[in-house]
Amino acid sequence: MEKFLVEDLGVPKRRIQSLLGSKKQVAPSDPFLPTRANIIQTLTILIYNSEIEHGDNIVIFFSGYGSVYSCEEYCGKGAGTIESLCPIDRTEEDSFPVPDISDREINIILRQIAHAKGHRITLILDCSHSGAVVDDHPGLSGKNIPPMSRKSLTCMLDAADDTAKNFPEYQSVFAAEWRPDMTSHVILAACREHEIAKEERGETGLHGVFTESLVRTLRSGAANERPTYVDLVSSLNRSTTQVSAVAGRYKDSMLWYQNA
Repeated sequence: MEKFLVEDLGVPKRRIQSLLGSKKQVAPSDPFLPTRANIIQTLTILIYNSEIEHGDNIVIFFSGYGSVYSCEEYCGKGAGTIESLCPIDRTEEDSFPVPDISDREINIILRQIAHAKGHRITLILDCSHSGAVVDDHPGLSGKNIPPMSRKSLTCMLDAADDTAKNFPEYQSVFAAEWRPDMTSHVILAACREHEIAKEERGETGLHGVFTESLVRTLRSGAANERPTYVDLVSSLNRSTTQVSAVAGRYKDSMLWYQNA
């Protein structure tokens, strides 16, 4: 994705910040590891970054593992589930537990970024939040992992609530009336709810099927026809087990908000 942004869209490298997992042993305090603290800090800094002007395009890309938690006992009957991104340092160790990052915490931060910089935010998620088992298919594996314990769910929601308290118009993530703000961004997701985002092994190692399909479609010339986000997702390669999804009030905007 970074290569596409730099080589095809001409985004200066200095305007891209990457948090990457490493095959080498590195210190947990490494600021470039996709730990929970680093992910939250990297997103929050966008709110205050003076180099980002109001109305600039902001692209946030996550490729990794996701999970899903039932939240009825915390957020009321019928509340359904809470999806999460899994940081590299997630753990349930009693001495220093590190929870997943809930979709509520992400939404809270995106809302604040939009207040400060405008709503031209594109969130791309190459992960899945399904509890299903990956179909047996040679060369393919799924990008979801089981949720942690009920205790970790509480810890995850507490962390989200602590983040919310840092911003104006605080509303507890535990509130039954809590709703996501879908005016702040457009989200491109690798698959729909209850589906699995697949990854496969290529010449350069494992890569997400969705990311490869997305970049290939963008490079095919389809983007030159000024598609909307909905059009883009419709043109992606699809399979019976993974169908890309798009959401957000401005999903009918032209790609990269060219008409916004």
